[in-house]
Amino acid sequence: MPYLRFATGDRLRLDGEEMPGVVVALEVEGENSVESLPREGKAGDVHVLRGYRDFRVRITLRLAGPDPLAEARALQAKFAKSKTEPLRVVHPHLAARGVEKALFARLTTREEGGEEGVYAVLELVQTEPREALKEGNAAEAAALGQALAGARPVAGPPKGSAQAARNPSSPPKPPAYLEAFLQGRQAGLALGGGR
Repeated sequence: MPYLRFATGDRLRLDGEEMPGVVVALEVEGENSVESLPREGKAGDVHVLRGYRDFRVRITLRLAGPDPLAEARALQAKFAKSKTEPLRVVHPHLAARGVEKALFARLTTREEGGEEGVYAVLELVQTEPREALKEGNAAEAAALGQALAGARPVAGPPKGSAQAARNPSSPPKPPAYLEAFLQGRQAGLALGGGR
């Protein structure tokens, strides 16, 4: 898996190759996915939490070399190749937010007047490779299958617990009158106080 290593105030390094531009800012955005549903006949909406969206990472680069547009072309060409392949990203800020793998999402360039040059914003989206998700899901399903195959549902306290030691292992016997009634003898009623 290719890796992207960088530091604020330094250059991006994609698989060890130095990329054009200097990183001037890093922004990491993550938010809850909330759906608003209108309530009929009442003021306000009901807000329903749908989960957490993947993090979006924006890396701002200043392209201030002798030919900033050539640097922009080089960035576009390099990241266009990795559109479908996740990158392992290495930066302390991203590690603090839990972002380890990301996918190239967008490259935006902005030209400002004067000697500022060209700014590029490289946008990445947090991702997990499909193979890793498949392997994790398969391992989880196998573990669940093994647990269910060897276990029968049993009511009562776990074996070896203090509660299991206090409770008898055999089921309790019903009272004599109920046992007699269940066996079909009318005498069971007399034992219970009936006629």
